[in-house]
Amino acid sequence: MTPRTLPSPVHADTAPRFDLEAALARAGASQRLLRQCEARGLIAAAEPRYTHAHVAVLRFARRALALGFAMDEIERLVALWRDEERTSAEVKRLTLCRAEALDSRIEELQATKRVLERLAALCRGDHRPACPILDELVELRGFAATASAADCRSAPASR
Repeated sequence: MTPRTLPSPVHADTAPRFDLEAALARAGASQRLLRQCEARGLIAAAEPRYTHAHVAVLRFARRALALGFAMDEIERLVALWRDEERTSAEVKRLTLCRAEALDSRIEELQATKRVLERLAALCRGDHRPACPILDELVELRGFAATASAADCRSAPASR
């Protein structure tokens, strides 16, 4: 199986060209992503006309972003994509590193969710102004992680 490469820039002068809006629409990308790719040298600034090669890189970057890759990683992935002598081992390594980073982020988000759920459980959510959620945010006492709901419900409210 031969690796897929970018559309060849050899015939760039005869290749179809697109205006900015058409190129972004074909790639499903934002103007911000286009500017980031231009700033990193992933694509050459081509206003007002863009080629299939520009669209391909934008589409690649958009898909990589959707999978959680950072722009530095996308820059490396595009370089590997363009390198016909590449090995898939580095692409796999980058992908597994990103998966590990996502696992860490998921753990952080789950911990944050647990804290929010604890805080919500501490709040009576009634007509009274006393609110342990606001108390926690203001005082940073850390009771959401350590105290029981009964302890916090009986604690005086800050004003």
